[in-house]
Amino acid sequence: MENLYLVCLIPPKDIVEELDEMRNFISAKFNVHESLKRPAHITLYDPVKLTLSQEERFFSALNDAAYSESFEQILFNFKSFPEHTFYVDAEQNKGIMNLKQEIDQKLKPMELLENNRLKFNPHVTLAFRDVKPEVCRQIIAAFKDRTFKRKFIVSGFSVYKHNGKRWQPFKEILFKMPAEKPKALTLFG
Repeated sequence: MENLYLVCLIPPKDIVEELDEMRNFISAKFNVHESLKRPAHITLYDPVKLTLSQEERFFSALNDAAYSESFEQILFNFKSFPEHTFYVDAEQNKGIMNLKQEIDQKLKPMELLENNRLKFNPHVTLAFRDVKPEVCRQIIAAFKDRTFKRKFIVSGFSVYKHNGKRWQPFKEILFKMPAEKPKALTLFG
């Protein structure tokens, strides 16, 4: 049996409520619903299916990736990937870029993703998959005069598990102090 997991950053509840309000508005006005199947989040590692035998190694690797200082994350304004995805942009700061790199590095030996994205563009998706090009242009037009900017402190990341119908919170992995990270053993001390 395999389980489907998503590694992500979930903003604080008040920001999630604002994002969900926008996602629900877009869904109702433009008849696109795919984004509502996932929590409002920034993807750190694409969804991956794991066997029970892989899960222990997966979570161990994620715990090893959690040696990080807390950092401030900024979400700001609206952008799109040409004509198929509309989103709130997330600042590419040192904290999130290092966290993504660390997660990728720790999980790479497991060879879970065939095509791991080379470029990381952090964002919170508001509409995707069932968005046709003309609808995407309409959504962009509806938000062209709006601005959005929120900040929050990141002190860990989340793992969500798909239960067959929807994504559910599964595990919170809090950051550990980088100074406490075990040193690699060497032969000659």
